[in-house]
Amino acid sequence: MKKNHKNLYFENDNDLDIKELAYRYLKYWKWIILSMILTTGIGYLYLKITPKKYLSESKILINSGNNENLIFSGLPEISDFSDLSRSKLEDWIEMLKSRRLLSKVIEKLNLNIQYAEKNGLLSKQVYEKDASVYIKFVDEKSKYLIDKSTNLEVVIFNNDKFICKDIDTKNEFHGNFGKPVKFPFGDIIFLRKPISKPGDRVFITIRPIIDVTLECISALEIENITKNGNTISVGMQSILPENANKLIDLLVLQLQDDIIDDRNKIGQNTISFINERLSLISKDLSDTDHNMEKYKSGKRIISVETEGSKEVQESSRIEEQLKQFSIQLSLIDYMEKFITSNNNSLLPSNIGLTDASLISTTHEFNKLVLERDKLLKSSTKENPIVKNLDIQIRDYNNNLRRSLRNYRNSTSIAIGNLQKQMDQVSNNISELPAKERGFKDIFRKQQTVEALYLLLLQKREEMEITTASTPNVIKVVDKSFYSNNPVYPKSYIILFISSIIGFIIPVGILYINFFFDNKVKSKKEIEKVVPNIPFIGYIPKAETNIVDIQSTNSSSAEAFRILRTNVNFLLPEFEYPTKCIYVTSTISGEGKTYTSVNLAFTLALANKKVLLIEGDIRKPKVRENLGITDKLEGISEYLSGNITDLSSKITSIFYSYNKNSLSSLKIDILTSGKIPPNPSELLMNGKFADIIDFGRNNYDYVIVDTAPVGVVTDTLLINNYADMVLYLIRVNYLQRNMLDVLVQLQREGKLNLHKTAILINNVDSKGGYGYTYTYGYGETKKPWFKRFINNYILKS
Repeated sequence: MKKNHKNLYFENDNDLDIKELAYRYLKYWKWIILSMILTTGIGYLYLKITPKKYLSESKILINSGNNENLIFSGLPEISDFSDLSRSKLEDWIEMLKSRRLLSKVIEKLNLNIQYAEKNGLLSKQVYEKDASVYIKFVDEKSKYLIDKSTNLEVVIFNNDKFICKDIDTKNEFHGNFGKPVKFPFGDIIFLRKPISKPGDRVFITIRPIIDVTLECISALEIENITKNGNTISVGMQSILPENANKLIDLLVLQLQDDIIDDRNKIGQNTISFINERLSLISKDLSDTDHNMEKYKSGKRIISVETEGSKEVQESSRIEEQLKQFSIQLSLIDYMEKFITSNNNSLLPSNIGLTDASLISTTHEFNKLVLERDKLLKSSTKENPIVKNLDIQIRDYNNNLRRSLRNYRNSTSIAIGNLQKQMDQVSNNISELPAKERGFKDIFRKQQTVEALYLLLLQKREEMEITTASTPNVIKVVDKSFYSNNPVYPKSYIILFISSIIGFIIPVGILYINFFFDNKVKSKKEIEKVVPNIPFIGYIPKAETNIVDIQSTNSSSAEAFRILRTNVNFLLPEFEYPTKCIYVTSTISGEGKTYTSVNLAFTLALANKKVLLIEGDIRKPKVRENLGITDKLEGISEYLSGNITDLSSKITSIFYSYNKNSLSSLKIDILTSGKIPPNPSELLMNGKFADIIDFGRNNYDYVIVDTAPVGVVTDTLLINNYADMVLYLIRVNYLQRNMLDVLVQLQREGKLNLHKTAILINNVDSKGGYGYTYTYGYGETKKPWFKRFINNYILKS
């Protein structure tokens, strides 16, 4: 018994029977169905109390086909807005999600004011147009002074008055409709709808705009819906879809207005600069024309023909270059004066300067000024970002000044070089009349001023046309709309998930229970461990200690009658005229005494003389089951030599399950006597064979209720006297690893001294796991649904 062996049950545990596993769970199908009904009901309740969200969606197209016209017209700053749509759609998405734009939209739509009404135990958000009471700010700017949410409960007292309660502070006051009410952030006017009536209750929540803005940023769903296109989808989930529609449409419109406003700022600033220059150049041009007229009159010159074509052509080339450089110097002067008088203003973007670094620096300077102006709309100059932009603008301003000085120096040097070349050419044509030379000086100056004047006129016209006629960058493909089918919660998904959870919970509990349940469950589990020992029968769950053996409808009585038949089959009459049967088990509590007593009565029912021996002298239970309270002498006294006559210690028991019955069953019992201090030694002295011989000589059957073999060795000391050992295994009680005791006995040959059969106890007669046990020919109880149909539907 001390040898270690692997648990044979777990050696074959991988041989899983799917049908057996399924039946194991289906036994509890009622609990699974009940759980699914409960969780589905909870899911249905969740659908009823959860506010439904709807998806509002709009589609916009970013125009990218007008860039060339904008760049051609000399407006690279404006063309940048279109360039975003071509290659930087993610920037457009971020612009639509910007706090600056959304806060403007929320302010205009009053979305930081939320209305709700009681609907039973729950509150439901409603539109402002549907609320019995709504509010207006006396000063719209006070919306930005709200630093925390204010929750108000307003009850209409009568047509003119209302009662308002601050839910957070519990303060309550009375007010008049249409008259301002002071709050920490400003004055509010309460107004009532004509359809409202006294007693109507409205819950009003006034929230900080920044909080609502951040919520809207999180709720906005903006994405590019075409792979290589410029179409953007703008969506938003909301309990109030009409508000979401308004927000999306106004958000797109607000972005378009901002872009147009930026265009106009650059255009108007450039036009103002050109107009200032034109007024000055117009005076210079007038003076030059007057000098030309005066020179011609004084010198009496009508027309001068060109002489010396080569020198004259060279002179013309140099003069043309001198004219261009002179224009550049004039533009440098104008730009320097403008920068000096307008440090942080937008600079004219392309007025004719040809230096690439100046144009680039001017462009970056204007972008910084625009960004700073936008930030100042929603913050102060003390904002760190604004201060940083001021530093960058100042640096760019200084860079512009240095660039202009450098450009002036290089231009002056170029003019000096050209002047030297002109002097050389003048020497070559010194023979030309002095009149012609003087005329050319005046004419050159006149041409220079006139060219500059015409250039500025052209730029002003281009800027006015571009500012007025540039098409919108954003085109609305679909205005915001929403479907009446909510996107959350999805009823079929919630109900499906609820039912799945209802299925998983009991199955999970059962799985955990089965996982940690190490009890023997069925005959199949026993066969895996001890396939060579026959099974002799099944005993249903015990309802009483003694079964009504005479009943024809009792499954327990039928089970013992089958056991009697099987015992006689294994112990035939011709070979075993008298039969000695031991009833044992692995541990106590498996029903040895219950089986011994009822088997004895079952044998007595066949008119057999039966002796029931209380062979467990350590923990006798036969007398307790039979209701015998007398302390009788028996086996212990005989084994110890205190008594010698066994016949005098035999007690006859007459028993009838039905007290009105005229006949009763009789069995004789030999009790264990007093519990000895040395039971094993007493059983080893050989006198127990005399007790068995006494039984064989006087009775047809000797039933011995023995001690459990997995706990003590008593039974193994006397098992050589038995014809058969009924090895009792109680399902849902005996642990699987205890089956090793039976395997070890078989391996050691201790079961070879007699016939051994396994008897399974505690079987569920209503359909236990692994098998169903029912006997009898009485009326079978119909299922509940068949009874319902027969009793209520068919009869009606």
